Amino acid sequence: MQPAIGDRQLLKGMLMFARPYRKLLFFSLLLTGFIVIASLAQPFIIKVAIDSYIKMNDYQGLMFLGIIYFLLIMVSSICTYFQNNTLQFTGQYVIYDFRQAIFKQLSLMQMDFFRKNPIGRLVTRITHDVESLNQLYSQVIVNLVKELLILIGIIALMLYMSVKLTLICFLVIPVIAIVTFYFKRVLRDTQRKLRTLLSSLLSYLAENLSGMSVIQLFARERKQLERFNELNEEHYRAGMRQTVINSIFNPSIGLFGNISLALLVWYGGRSVVDGSITFGTVYAFTHYVRQFFEPLRGLADRFNQIQAALASAERIFETLESKPTIVNPVHAKELPDSVKGDIVFNHVWFAYKNEEWVLKDVHFRINQGETVGVVGATGAGKSSIIQLINRFYDNQKGTISLDGINIKDVALNDLRRHIGIIQQDAFVFSGTVFDNIRLNHTQVSNEEIIKAAKAVNIDSFFRMLPQGYNTVLGEEGTVLSAGQKQLLSFLRAMIADTDVLILDEATANIDTETEQAVQEALREMSKNRTTIIIAHRLSTIQHADRIIVLDKGRIVEMGDHQQLLNNQSVYYQLCQNQSKGKPLKVTL
Repeated sequence: MQPAIGDRQLLKGMLMFARPYRKLLFFSLLLTGFIVIASLAQPFIIKVAIDSYIKMNDYQGLMFLGIIYFLLIMVSSICTYFQNNTLQFTGQYVIYDFRQAIFKQLSLMQMDFFRKNPIGRLVTRITHDVESLNQLYSQVIVNLVKELLILIGIIALMLYMSVKLTLICFLVIPVIAIVTFYFKRVLRDTQRKLRTLLSSLLSYLAENLSGMSVIQLFARERKQLERFNELNEEHYRAGMRQTVINSIFNPSIGLFGNISLALLVWYGGRSVVDGSITFGTVYAFTHYVRQFFEPLRGLADRFNQIQAALASAERIFETLESKPTIVNPVHAKELPDSVKGDIVFNHVWFAYKNEEWVLKDVHFRINQGETVGVVGATGAGKSSIIQLINRFYDNQKGTISLDGINIKDVALNDLRRHIGIIQQDAFVFSGTVFDNIRLNHTQVSNEEIIKAAKAVNIDSFFRMLPQGYNTVLGEEGTVLSAGQKQLLSFLRAMIADTDVLILDEATANIDTETEQAVQEALREMSKNRTTIIIAHRLSTIQHADRIIVLDKGRIVEMGDHQQLLNNQSVYYQLCQNQSKGKPLKVTL
């Protein structure tokens, strides 16, 4: 777990994102200056009118002051309009940049990062947390400056009119400072906890929505609901705690403001009676005291928003500052447009967690154009080999090479463009069937995709969809069967036309009739192409040039199908289990 990021560092990071829009912020601050001047001048004009013009019955002077007062209101209104628009634009620009930066950072992270961070938590970063920062840029920063300027201006004007009366009115300020300092610490902790609980709640919700079929299949609705209620209750309690804190803090500022007004009425009234202060001054003071505590109440709200923004920013910058462990080498070796496909695992050790070895001293060579099957019981390490070849993870010991080049010395995109993979659980994006097959190969036409599908006799499966290949697939391809998803993954690999082909349980969800067509197509694709087949159905790898047998992370056997049967060891046992006791042909 990363250490908490300090407030100063967070503010520095947030201001860095605002830097490209500093002209807009400066323009807003300039408008703020006009708004503050207009706001502060209005009570002072009334003071002058009371003390200098009303007493003298100077109607012309009063008309002049009235015009100035009206103009100040107009200037304040116009400036406020343009300021609000400018700030809203700035906020939208900045959160756009934040979302872009977060998504870019997530796209660079390795698979292990997503294994440790639930999807709901990451979605919260790019939605709720970023939106919380939007308030900071569109409301808090400039308005905070405005309120601080108003406070400074009020203090200056009040001191100019009467130092003694100013000190009397501000007797409550030290108490306000103590209360604010206390609530700052409490509110920050509450905001942080509230955001964390929201993230957990959304993660749990996303997980349950994705696995609803499993929940219903095993009748776990009540159990899942109970756990959701627990998380929801925790979030509710944290939200109520925040509400209670705000309901104490905000009225307390108003209370101190009323105490200050009471002191003003008591001392100011006496001073007017004895003639030491004019009535206009006391009248102006009542407005300024109200204006003074209004920004303080505003500052309390700004303070709440700042604490929420800091809590969100802390989580966002934790994500942005996460360092991917799978990175491109500084001086990458470039692979040619076409590689031979020689793959060597040289005494490879690999663990997802420290020294909990999944692969142990794995050593083998796959020659150019060779088809190799990898088999073993569940948890033997078959899929881990695929993860390492694609560099979704890095091995801790040993080396893996492609055509004699250590894959850690090759840029990730350069490596992966030579490796095609057909997965058991193909992920489907929102978009048409064409889009999902084509992916990054934008140069491939629709006609070429259809031609490829016809070549392997699976065109009819996609023609059966409502709009054929133009059918828009929803999230995770809900309109497709498991078999159709695998066929889609198969076409992706065909279109990519890579030098190395990996099949990860590629026919597990396909019916027997379709499997025969796919197996024939795979044999054609495998010609003169290095092919690795991760197999559960052992019938799919019987024609492989070699078969690697894994057991508890180690290679225990290697040879062709008949050789391994003759050994009557682990592979023989696996085949016997799948044949349900039928006799196996062993050559002595």
